[in-house]
Amino acid sequence: MSPEQWRKSVRHSVPTLIAVIAANWAAFLCPVYAQDAELQGDERMACGAVLCLASGAGRGESECSGYLNKYFSIKFTRPDKTFEARRDFLNLCPDSHDSKNNMPALVDAIARGAGNCDAAYLNNLNKAYYEKTIVDKGWSKWSSEDDTVRIERVEYVRNELPAYCKVYEENEYTQGVVPTYIGIEKEDGHFVDPPIP
Repeated sequence: MSPEQWRKSVRHSVPTLIAVIAANWAAFLCPVYAQDAELQGDERMACGAVLCLASGAGRGESECSGYLNKYFSIKFTRPDKTFEARRDFLNLCPDSHDSKNNMPALVDAIARGAGNCDAAYLNNLNKAYYEKTIVDKGWSKWSSEDDTVRIERVEYVRNELPAYCKVYEENEYTQGVVPTYIGIEKEDGHFVDPPIP
C-alpha cells in the first residue's frame, strides 16, 4: 500500500483503520506472520501501539487506550532511558524490523515523538521571553519628563518543531500526529493538536 493510499484510508474510523492496516501489514509487509496464529501478549500490544501512534486517528479512541496506556506507562527518570525502553517495546512487534518498508525509521520516530510532539508539550517546551518597553504617559501630554518607562517581560511560544517531531511528521507512514502552529509568534501564536479524522 502506498503512503498516499494509506493517508486516504485514515479518514475512516479507528476500528476500520486498525483492521485495514493490520490486514495490509499481514498481507504485504509480513506474509509469514499472516499465516501464523494471532499475535499475543507484548507482541500484540507493541503492534497495536505502533498502529495507534502512527495515526492521529488513534487519539482518544477506546480501541487504542490499552495499547497507548501500555506504551506511555514505560517511564524512567532519564528521558534517554525512557526513549530506549519505549523503542525496545515497539520493537517487540515482528513487523518493526522490516527495513524494506522503512519500519525501523517509523518505530524510531514514534519512540522519539509520541507524547513529546503534542500541543501541550510543545507549547510548554517552546516558551520564550522577550522584553517589551512600555511608556506610561504622565500628567503632561506635551512633555515627556514625567513619563514612566518600564520594561515588561512577555512570554510567547516559538514556532519551532524539535528535530524529532519533524522526523515523526515526515515519516511516510504517520498521518495527523504533529500539531500545527497558529497565530503570530510574538503575539498569540501557539500549537494546536491536529483534528481527529
